[in-house]
Amino acid sequence: MIYNESLPDNLPSLCSKALLADVPCDRLVRDLRPDFFYRPASLERMCTSGCAAALSSWTSSVRSACGKNVSVPTDFDLLASPVVIPATLEHTFEFTCLRENNKFCGPVAALAAVFTDPGVSPFNYLSEAPEGTTDPGRCDSCIAARLRMRAGSPYFDGPIVASESLYQRLTSSCGITGKPVTTTTIDYSISEPEPTEDSCDGTQYTIQNTDDCYSISKAQGVATAWLLADNGLAAYCADFPTSGSLCIANKCDTVTVGVNQTCIAIANSAGITVTQLKAWNQVINPVCSNIGMMNGTTLCISPPGPRLPLPGTTDIPPLVPTTAAPVPTDAAAGSNKPCSRWYNVEAGDYCNLVILKFAISLDDFLFLNPGINANCTNLYAKESYCVHPVGDINTYAGRPGHVSITIDPNATFTGIPFTMLPNATVKGYSRPYTPAPLAKGVREDCVHYFKGDDYQFPPDQLGYWKSNCELAARNYGADNDNFVAWNALGTNVTDPSCSFVPGGRYCGSWNSQVVRTITETEPATATTGDGGPTPPAPTHSGQPQDCDTWHVVSSGDSCQSVADDAGISRDQFHDWNPAVGRDCSTNFWLGQAYCVGVSEDMGDMSTVASSTTSSVTPGPSKPEPPGPTHTGQPSDCDEWDVVETGDTCGSLAESNDISLSQFFDWNPAVSRDCVANFWIGQAYCIGVSS
Repeated sequence: MIYNESLPDNLPSLCSKALLADVPCDRLVRDLRPDFFYRPASLERMCTSGCAAALSSWTSSVRSACGKNVSVPTDFDLLASPVVIPATLEHTFEFTCLRENNKFCGPVAALAAVFTDPGVSPFNYLSEAPEGTTDPGRCDSCIAARLRMRAGSPYFDGPIVASESLYQRLTSSCGITGKPVTTTTIDYSISEPEPTEDSCDGTQYTIQNTDDCYSISKAQGVATAWLLADNGLAAYCADFPTSGSLCIANKCDTVTVGVNQTCIAIANSAGITVTQLKAWNQVINPVCSNIGMMNGTTLCISPPGPRLPLPGTTDIPPLVPTTAAPVPTDAAAGSNKPCSRWYNVEAGDYCNLVILKFAISLDDFLFLNPGINANCTNLYAKESYCVHPVGDINTYAGRPGHVSITIDPNATFTGIPFTMLPNATVKGYSRPYTPAPLAKGVREDCVHYFKGDDYQFPPDQLGYWKSNCELAARNYGADNDNFVAWNALGTNVTDPSCSFVPGGRYCGSWNSQVVRTITETEPATATTGDGGPTPPAPTHSGQPQDCDTWHVVSSGDSCQSVADDAGISRDQFHDWNPAVGRDCSTNFWLGQAYCVGVSEDMGDMSTVASSTTSSVTPGPSKPEPPGPTHTGQPSDCDEWDVVETGDTCGSLAESNDISLSQFFDWNPAVSRDCVANFWIGQAYCIGVSS
């Protein structure tokens, strides 16, 4: 299970031999992780009674051979008895191979995880729920069994699960009885971290009877969070000591946080930036959303800690000489420009040797010594040549940077002094419409608002979502609890009764803003055929214009099943739908329409325009969509917006000053819950000419 080179050299030989013993288990067992889900086939292969017995025997032999007086290093530089190695692996094996009602529990948990959070994950072999499966639910016996084992285990997150009574709450809500937690303990020793001697880089303060956390930080000129961190105390002044001394190290100019103050307001009043405020007070999160939890505490509005001394002066000469050296008596003819260094040429020298020696280019060397010809054949020994200019050589007369200015000290200034120029003014932006009033209790500092009228969908149109509140929260990418707090909803967003009052505005986004740019180009008029019926759903490019029979893909369909149902061959299906891969792995999508029949009397005609890559003919006045479009968008659409990462239906409507109902009316291919046919890079209509 382990290799010799991974063990410390100072282990007793019997202990090392026990640790290095062969354990007859599948090779996957040695790399098991408790946070991974493994495929059923892998579990069948490795979860054998023989392996379980071998691991138990290995743990016992290591415990016997090594005892508790020998130690090996573990996480956080702590030392533990060597039995920690087989014991931890044995627990991970038991958890991975856990069964309930004669079935492995890992795949059940994997299925529940993908129903809760679908998508590719490094921990789950499933990225989406297989066809025909249902969500096991939190009350499934396997889900409960896995939580029960964690709650009774001293390994990994077991102590946390136990301390929060997660299993007890699950059994209570699900009505599970007769399944108590079986608690196990660690039978090996772990060293405690060696205490370090407390040292204070600042001053010591003795706590007085009338002191508390807030009064000390205010009186001593230190941010409350710095006071707690420098003394190893609990956050939010919990269990603050009433006696003893405190280290006051990171002093600064402070301000007390008031009720409902924001980071911007604090920074503006202190004359600093929000970036500085967060840098000097690292307790503030990146979006300042936890500032409301700091009422009464002090924050730094200047750099915390001791001030660095000002740098002293230095006698090191400048890298670029600023004064000329005396001209030697043997200076070469023509070498009369200001020069900071001269070189007396010796016999055997030549130009390239000199310029390499003094790190000067040939052009500069010839410029400083104009008596030398272009071929450098008249460099004479026993004469001195300039090899370094004074300052920047480009400021010399005849060089690109040379400027000759003559200043008349008696001239008078005839322009307008800078201090007399008028102050710049800017015309305020006038909103093209009057926004609706905020609904009762809604925050006044949100980035995005939406109208309550836009979310009045009846239950049968909500699709996956349980209420209009949940639909709005998802469209704006908001956390459920935050969304409730911003809008004073009084109930959870998943409650079917949660709703919005028409005529009022509600908060969709408080602490983030998506800056959008709308590109308007020439309009598009979709090219349509005049023979076959209109496709009943979005289509791909390349389908024949004389197609008169369509099939919309639903769950469970395949290329072969669609062809069989239509009474056509597989080759005909691919000929009429060339965008679909021959192995049916690409461009075969749910909700998309595919051609399964063509009329026999229309001959060879051009293909129908695609809904994803539209074939368009520019019109005389309407702008062309700046990206692929869906079917059903109005022909008089004159404004488009292309979806980018982070966009939602709600944010797209909000940033373009239209209602969500208008967005869905003008883009009927998009589902009302914004789940289907809302794609990155696709163009959507956000304005019409009529």
